[in-house]
Amino acid sequence: MNLLGPKKDLDIANKAIDYMKSTTDFSEFQESWENFLFRIERAGEFTERTLKSKTGFQQWHKPYTDLRRKDPLLVFLRQARNAEMHSVSPTVTRPLKMAVVDKSGRGFQLNSISSQLENGTLTIDLNSPDILLDLDTRILPTDPEVVRFKNRGKWYNPPWQHLRERIRDLHPVALAELGLVFYRAYVNEAELWSQKT
Repeated sequence: MNLLGPKKDLDIANKAIDYMKSTTDFSEFQESWENFLFRIERAGEFTERTLKSKTGFQQWHKPYTDLRRKDPLLVFLRQARNAEMHSVSPTVTRPLKMAVVDKSGRGFQLNSISSQLENGTLTIDLNSPDILLDLDTRILPTDPEVVRFKNRGKWYNPPWQHLRERIRDLHPVALAELGLVFYRAYVNEAELWSQKT
């Protein structure tokens, strides 16, 4: 049996990864991340629904069922899809980083720093013994990152492992690429299995 629908979803998921790699706009990145999550999960669910009535499917599929329930990356991706699709909680963010520098380039001393966020305005109070400071604030570029999120009352942390291998890069694109490799292998193996039965 050809699994054309799931394969098409995985091709679209791959395009979403490529778009995440190239965009510099965070809202476009987030949209591609959500599309990726939707497509890989749909590919997996459609494959399972299509083949589950075949004799021997449950036995063949059990290792995949166990992985999707226990593997930290696969659990994270599935629950991230659920959280994003139901607008429960964002699963990626782009942290704001700022640098406060003296415009002349010289260093300065601080006794204390306090900040307050009110009505979307961040106020930072710097207490310094230097009286002739001419400060400037610069926004520093940052990469998107996955974040801890809550879905149906349960918290999900960024994954630390996939297929018993430690995950070293938590960038959303790196996680997406690992997930895509898994789901491509799953769909391809399911197609081969269905053709043998």
